[in-house]
Amino acid sequence: MAAQRRNGTRRYRTSGNVAYQPEFEQERVRESSRGGQVRGNTVRRPEPRRRPQPQPRRRPAARPSIQVRPQGAVAPFTVVGLFAVLACTLLLVVNCARLAVANNSIVELRGDLAQLQDENRVLQARYELLFDVEEIERQFLSDGSMVRSSPGQTVYLDLSGGDSVVYYEGAGSGLSALLQRAEQFFAGLLS
Repeated sequence: MAAQRRNGTRRYRTSGNVAYQPEFEQERVRESSRGGQVRGNTVRRPEPRRRPQPQPRRRPAARPSIQVRPQGAVAPFTVVGLFAVLACTLLLVVNCARLAVANNSIVELRGDLAQLQDENRVLQARYELLFDVEEIERQFLSDGSMVRSSPGQTVYLDLSGGDSVVYYEGAGSGLSALLQRAEQFFAGLLS
C-alpha cells in the first residue's frame, strides 16, 4: 500500500481560481476495501508518527598509537647518487641532440653524394667522347711510335732504375704530423 501511495499520481481540480485540492487515485484500492461505495470528497488522514527506534551507541574505533621516527639527516650517498643521475640525464639529452644533428648532416651529405655521382657519370661520358681510344691507337700505329706485338714475340720491361718518392708540400712527418692529424680530428668532432 505504501508503494501504491508513493507511485500514485495526484489529480488536481481547479475551478477557475488558484485553489486546488489534490486527490490520490487509489480508486482500485478503495473499491476493493469498501466494495465500491465511496462517494464524496475523500481526504487522506495523516498516519500517526512512529517513534524512532533508539540506535545503540557506537564507540569510536581505537586506533593504535604509532611512534613516528624523527627525520634524520640526508645521507651523502643519496646526494651523490642524485647528482650522478642528473649528470647522466644531461649527457643523454646532449648526446641525443648531437646525434640528431649528425643524422641531419648525413642525410644532406647523401643527397650531395647522389648529385656528385650523377655529375661524375656525365663528366666521365664527356671525357670518353673526347679521347677515343681506337682513334688514338690508329694514330700511333700510323706514326710508327707504337707497334703491336705479335703472339710469338716476347716483351721485356726494364726496371733497373732506382725507386723515387715524391713528397707533397704541407705533408709533415713524425710527431708533428701525428699531432696535426689529432688536432684536425678533434676539430671535426666539435664542429
